[in-house]
Amino acid sequence: MSTTEVSSIAPPPAGTFRRWTARSGWLLAVAVPLWLVGGRFLTDSAGSLTPVYAATLAPALLVLSVVALAVPARRPARYPSLRASAILVISWGCGIALGFTLPDVGEGASSVLGSWAGSGAEGAAAALSNPLGIIMLFMAVLGCVVSVRHSAQGDGSGRPRDADEDEAQGTGYFPVLDV
Repeated sequence: MSTTEVSSIAPPPAGTFRRWTARSGWLLAVAVPLWLVGGRFLTDSAGSLTPVYAATLAPALLVLSVVALAVPARRPARYPSLRASAILVISWGCGIALGFTLPDVGEGASSVLGSWAGSGAEGAAAALSNPLGIIMLFMAVLGCVVSVRHSAQGDGSGRPRDADEDEAQGTGYFPVLDV
C-alpha cells in the first residue's frame, strides 16, 4: 500500500476533530446551558439566582454555540475550522466546570460542588466560578467570530486565498519558502 492510498483512506486528524466538534457540538450546545441551570435542581441547590442564570447565561452560550456551528454548515466549509473547534471545546469545558461551581443564594442554596462536597467547598467554588464564567463567555464569542470568519473563506481552514495565488506559485525570490 503506497502513501497516497493510506492518506486517501484515513481522514486527517484535523478533519476528524472538526467533524467531531460539529456533530457532538450540537449536543453540547444544548447540554451545557441546560447543565448550568438544571444541575442545581438535580442536587436541590437552586436558589434565587437560578432564574437569572436561566435568563442570561444559558441563552447567551446557546445562541453563540448555535451560530458558531450553523453558519459553517450552510457554507462550503461544512464544519467549523480547527481553530474555531478548539476554542468552542474550551468554552464548553469551562461551561461544564462552571455548572459545578456557580454559586447561588437563598435558603438551602449552594453550588453543585458545595452540595456534594460540603460547606468547605463553597469558598473554592465561588472563587473558581468567576474566572470560569469569564473564560467560557469570552471563548464562546471568540469561537463564534472565528467560525463565521473562517467559513467565509471557502474551505474552512481559515487561510484567505487570493485569486492569482495559484498562478504565482513557484515564482519570486524564494519559491521554496512559499507559505
